[in-house]
Amino acid sequence: MIRKIVTIVAAIAINCAVLAWFHAWSAAVVAAATPPDSMREVVTLPVINVHPSAGQLRALRKARAQATTDQANADGGIACLAMPYYSFAAPCGTAANG
Repeated sequence: MIRKIVTIVAAIAINCAVLAWFHAWSAAVVAAATPPDSMREVVTLPVINVHPSAGQLRALRKARAQATTDQANADGGIACLAMPYYSFAAPCGTAANG
């Protein structure tokens, strides 16, 4: 009976030692992989506000006026306006969820 208790205590002690070593090793790896402070700078890009031109707004209003009620219901009433600059929006005619 005492041998089993000693064996269990020894196994627990070995497991604790291995876990402590692994924790110290993983912390050292993370510290070594951390970039230096000079590389942590955040590059802030200037804000660019993009607005449609007067001609694009006229074309949009004209497209909305000519749209039938079926198209308005299918599209949700939103006409497609192609912006002249890069946009994160989905291209016209494609679904947002793929």
